[in-house]
Amino acid sequence: MNDDLIIRAENLTKTYRLYEKPSERLLSLFRSRKIEDLDPSKVHHALRGVSLEIRRGEKVAIIGRNGAGKSTLLKLITRAIDPTSGVLDVRGKSQALLQLGVGFHPDFTGRENAYSFLALMGHAGKKADALVDDAVAFAEIEEYIDQPFKTYSSGMAARLMFAVSTALEPELLVIDEVLGVGDAYFQNKSFERIRELCEANNSTLLLVSHDIYSASRLVSRIIWIDQGRVKGDGEPTEMLKRYEDSIRIQEDARQKQKLALAYKRQIAGRGGLPPAYIEIRARDNAPAAAPVHLAGMRLEWPGGEALDLPILDNSGKAVALGADYAAQLLPHAPWGDIADIDSRKSRLWNNFGAVEHKVGLALFPMSEAAGAKLAAATLSFSALSAAPVDADIVFVDPSGAERVLHRLMTKAQEWEPVAAALSSPGRDEPQTAHGAPKAENARQGSGRVVLSGFSLANSEGETTFTLQHGEPMTVSFDYFINDPSLDEKCQIIFAIKRNGVEDVARVMGRDIRFNAAIARSGRIEARLDPLRLGVARYAITILIAKEGYFENHSGQFFSINPDVYDCEAACLEFDVADRKSPFSTGTGAVFDAQWRHFPS
Repeated sequence: MNDDLIIRAENLTKTYRLYEKPSERLLSLFRSRKIEDLDPSKVHHALRGVSLEIRRGEKVAIIGRNGAGKSTLLKLITRAIDPTSGVLDVRGKSQALLQLGVGFHPDFTGRENAYSFLALMGHAGKKADALVDDAVAFAEIEEYIDQPFKTYSSGMAARLMFAVSTALEPELLVIDEVLGVGDAYFQNKSFERIRELCEANNSTLLLVSHDIYSASRLVSRIIWIDQGRVKGDGEPTEMLKRYEDSIRIQEDARQKQKLALAYKRQIAGRGGLPPAYIEIRARDNAPAAAPVHLAGMRLEWPGGEALDLPILDNSGKAVALGADYAAQLLPHAPWGDIADIDSRKSRLWNNFGAVEHKVGLALFPMSEAAGAKLAAATLSFSALSAAPVDADIVFVDPSGAERVLHRLMTKAQEWEPVAAALSSPGRDEPQTAHGAPKAENARQGSGRVVLSGFSLANSEGETTFTLQHGEPMTVSFDYFINDPSLDEKCQIIFAIKRNGVEDVARVMGRDIRFNAAIARSGRIEARLDPLRLGVARYAITILIAKEGYFENHSGQFFSINPDVYDCEAACLEFDVADRKSPFSTGTGAVFDAQWRHFPS
């Protein structure tokens, strides 16, 4: 193991047996069986083949959904549990904050609990005295330190437990979901304490947190784990974009699961298998340049058998297609009106109205044979749009495997015929039709308004990416309204992030009316005069949303909120310099004030 490495994991796996009832757990004590010999439905893979390296002094955050395997990985690293297979090497003295309050007794005083905790960590005597004094001062609970721990408020208890836990100086500091302690003031103190501890001792930090934005302030690297596997590993800005996009994809999966359950209730237990899906997806989730008319969608088999797919159905329920299949339009897709175009009945795919810029339908096979038969079918339809559209046609089979069947590229005002075999070769991960991997950082927003053409200008009106502190800065961008009925004062926000991560300033616009009946497109300018930002590198994320979005925020994450029309992450990057003085160095912003003096 390289001397610079403090953690090395290679093909690390942790698997647990699942028991349906307590008696099975008891029997397993006397009848041992290898994990690999068990029924797959009887095991849970918390980690699957994780490989990573962490070097001394690195600050790393591990992010992911509940149950992704984050805490399992930390428990393996701190030797709280053993791996099922794979290699794990950990060097150095570690301190784990996997759960605040381990060893704290409610009947002991705060001081007694602090000494007890330090004794468990191997510290006593004068060193323990000094550590306790430091923890009490940091927690700011001097008046209560000799009171029983059970009389503490939850905030006071969290302060003391965090302060005592971080009073030590380990080579490897492992923290699991404990930085949200106390009020906002103490949370900031907690972050600074962790930062100082790591910098002073060149400690390695391994942090698990659901607050991915706060975690990104502390670390220089993020590892994203999903379903026990490493989905991404890189610098915070890039990984946050990918994680935000994954939330939208997870919401799509949730909506499909909801659809499948509704179908099971509809058929009242009369059989049925997991559904397959046929989808037409805008590339990179960018709203299409124009709405698309879809006509004559059907499945055809060798020998002449065919099924017309119900893209003209408005029932909102699954429609029977003979004895073998049922089908239903995806309810969370931006399906539009039914229209007659060139003597063809068609269904409109709108380029606005949903956070997933795709349309599709679910196919419910009624038997195993019907499910297997899908592989021999060919999908056919015709598409027409007012402007060229680029999309992927994707088939998701009943097992969940995805295949890109065809790249749909329309020409303006020309019907484009499509014939795509459902058995077209594909990969487990979606690929574009020309072989490039599916984009990770897709567009966010429902597309009612889309933004483009971003630029920065200095005091002379010249396009630049280096601005001077104290002088004007103008941010410009173009817009296009996809929804012809839009008429409202949309809200526009600039989130300005130092080094692309730390949110240091926001600029809000509420007074611009977007009226599609008057103008479908235009240009917006926002002038900051003077520019207050301190000397640093910055990135601007621009979001446009429904009128009243921030005042009436539902709490829904922005990437799955249809009231967000478009969000362009880090669309502009720039540096702020200061030729005049170092006054603006080392700060977020510098403000003027109206000073008044009242001599006594």
